[in-house]
Amino acid sequence: MSGIDAVKRIVETEAKARKIVEDSKATAQDILQKASKDIEAARAGILEQAQRQRDEILSKAKVEAEADAGRSDVDTDQTLANYQKAFQSRKDEAVEKAVLLILRG
Repeated sequence: MSGIDAVKRIVETEAKARKIVEDSKATAQDILQKASKDIEAARAGILEQAQRQRDEILSKAKVEAEADAGRSDVDTDQTLANYQKAFQSRKDEAVEKAVLLILRG
């Protein structure tokens, strides 16, 4: 091989190497862009799932709170009715005693 052929071959090899490097850079850039898009999509999916879970938890908590409030209302109504019965009973007893005291006089 002559010196000129060797130089040509070196130049060709360098051109091929530059092409390989440029292609590799372009491929690497494409991979980075795709990875960035994939990461953003995954992030959006995670945020969406977290929002759904949050909404579900809040919904369940609201239902439970409403049920507790309903039970509390029933308990309060029962307690109030019991107090009213006790008051009426004591009132009746007091009236009876007052009438007896007045009649016995």
